[in-house]
Amino acid sequence: MIIKVSQTTSNVKNKFVIEENSEIKFLAGTPWLNIDTPLDVDQKRVCTITDKNEKPIFYTDYSVTENVANNIIPLKWVFTKSQKTKIYNIVNQKNENKGKIYTLINDFLDTKQVIEYEDYGLICYNKSVGKTHHIFIYNDDKQIAEIVKPLHRQNNLDYYYVFLLDEYQDLEVIISFYTILYDYLSYSDSEIVGHKDEVEVSYTWDKNSKYYNKDWIFNNFPKKEVDKIYEEMALERQEASNKIKKYSQKILLLVILGWVIVLIIFFSFYFLKK
Repeated sequence: MIIKVSQTTSNVKNKFVIEENSEIKFLAGTPWLNIDTPLDVDQKRVCTITDKNEKPIFYTDYSVTENVANNIIPLKWVFTKSQKTKIYNIVNQKNENKGKIYTLINDFLDTKQVIEYEDYGLICYNKSVGKTHHIFIYNDDKQIAEIVKPLHRQNNLDYYYVFLLDEYQDLEVIISFYTILYDYLSYSDSEIVGHKDEVEVSYTWDKNSKYYNKDWIFNNFPKKEVDKIYEEMALERQEASNKIKKYSQKILLLVILGWVIVLIIFFSFYFLKK
C-alpha cells in the first residue's frame, strides 16, 4: 500500500491529511509555535491523529520525568552504548498507553528511531540521497516500509510518501503517526508566511546507511505507480525552483533600483553644491 501524508496548513497551526488511493484515511495535527522552555517542557504539547471524521485515535504524551532521567548525563551513550532521547508515549482515546516512539543513540554516527507498538519493535533509519530524504523501517531484519520526503516544498508545506508492505497493513495508523511526529521534530516551523518555497539537495551517511536499499521500493511496488510519484515530485520541485528564481530576480531588480536611486540622490546633491 502507498500512503500520502500531506501538510495542508502551516500558519498558526500544522494540519495534515493522510490518504490512500486519493481517499482520506486519517487527519493529524502537530504543535505550531516552538517555545524554548527548561527541560523541554514545551514538548508536553501533543501531536494527534484522528480518523477522517476527526474521532481521536492516538496522541503523544511527552514524559518530562522519563526524558530527564534518560538524558541527565550528557553523552551517556559514550559509556553505556545506548541512550534514549525524545521519548513519546503513544496514548489512545481511552488514555491507554499503546507504546513509545523515541530516538536511540548507540554510538557515534549510529542514531535511529524506534517504534514500540503492541508486539512490534520497529527500527527506523534515515538517509538523504540528493533530492529526497528516506526513512527505511525494519521489523527485525526485514524491511517492511519506506518513507520518502521530497527535499523541496511550496508555500511552506511538507509532504511524504509511505510505502508499506500489504502484509503489514495493521501498522498503517502507527507508521502514519510516526511520520507526523517525525515532521514535527525535524521540519516544524514557527513562522507566519504568505508564500515560501524551498529547494534543497542533501547527502548523508552514517553507520546505518548500509540498511538503505535504493531498489526496495521498485522491487516491492508497481513500477507504473512509483514512476508516476517520482515524476510528480520532479515536476513540483521544478515549479518550486522556478518560483524561487522569479523571486530572486525581483529582489535583484529591487536592489539595483535602490542603488540607482541612491546614486541619483548622491549626484544631485553633489552637483547642487557646485
